[in-house]
Formats: sequence, C-alpha cells, structure tokens
Amino acid sequence: MIFFYISLSTYICFNIIKYKRSLYALQKNKYGIKSYGKWIFQNYKQVFLNKEILAILLLIITFNFDLKVIGISTVIFYTFMFLFDYKNKVKIKMNKQMISRIIVISLMFIGLNIWFIVDYLSYHYADIIFDNTALYYIILIFVSYFSYFAVWLANLIAKPFDKLLIKQKKRR
Repeated sequence: MIFFYISLSTYICFNIIKYKRSLYALQKNKYGIKSYGKWIFQNYKQVFLNKEILAILLLIITFNFDLKVIGISTVIFYTFMFLFDYKNKVKIKMNKQMISRIIVISLMFIGLNIWFIVDYLSYHYADIIFDNTALYYIILIFVSYFSYFAVWLANLIAKPFDKLLIKQKKRR
C-alpha cells in the first residue's frame, strides 16, 4: 500500500492540472449545470479523445502484471502526462463558488482514499476483503479520465451550498 501511495504522487500532480482545466471550463460556463453538461458533449474531442486515452493501456497492464509493474507504469505514464500538460496550465479565478467546488472534489478524493485504506487494512488484519490494489489503480484511472464528469458532479453537489451562502449574505 505504501508503494501505491508513492506512485500516487505523479498521478496527483497531473490531476491538479487536469482538474484546474476542468474547473476553468466550468467557470467559463458560469457554473451552470446544464450549460457545462452541454459543453462537455460539444467538446468531446478535448474531453474524451486526448492523450489520456492511453491510460487504457494501464488498465490492460493491471489485468496482466503484478502490482510493482502497475505502480511503475503508473509513475512513468503520469509523469509524462504531467510534463506534457505543464505548459498548458490555466489560471482560474478563486471565488466562493470555485472554493466550494474544490472542497467537494477534495472530499471525493479523500473519500476514495479512506475507502482504499479501510479495504487495505481489512485485508491485512481481518482477512475479510481481498487485496484490491489493482482495483484501486483502475478506479483512479477512471476518476482521472472522467474528470470533467467529476467536476460536473461536484458542481451539482455544491449548488445547494451556493444558495445557502447567497441567503446568508442577504440576511447580513
């Protein structure tokens, strides 16, 4: 599990850039749930047909090799992806709406990591659940590939909190 979290470092660096790009697209669509959903499907080449489709090869590797090969290939792949996308960073404007989306996305990743840790501990101490480390890689690859949908989901979840903030601001 420690090697899994070490290999996660390059994954996280790449996803910071990718999620910033996704959040920038959301910001350009003025945080609209429907307009952002339409934007995703109108720009399907940017969203789906990109370099990250090569992550499918990583999924094939997860089914055919042991965990060290999977971890090393993940580190190599996401390092190259980070280096290619580092030049194309976008700058997002931080406001209350953006902060609430970032918090929801962070909570989604924290929830995934808590699930991974609980599953891993239950395997090693209680012998209840099998070692699913390959499954962890598969889930993380899909979370990265479908980042625009994860941002759309975070926008959907954060929308009610925005309404509460607006009501609280009006009361003052």
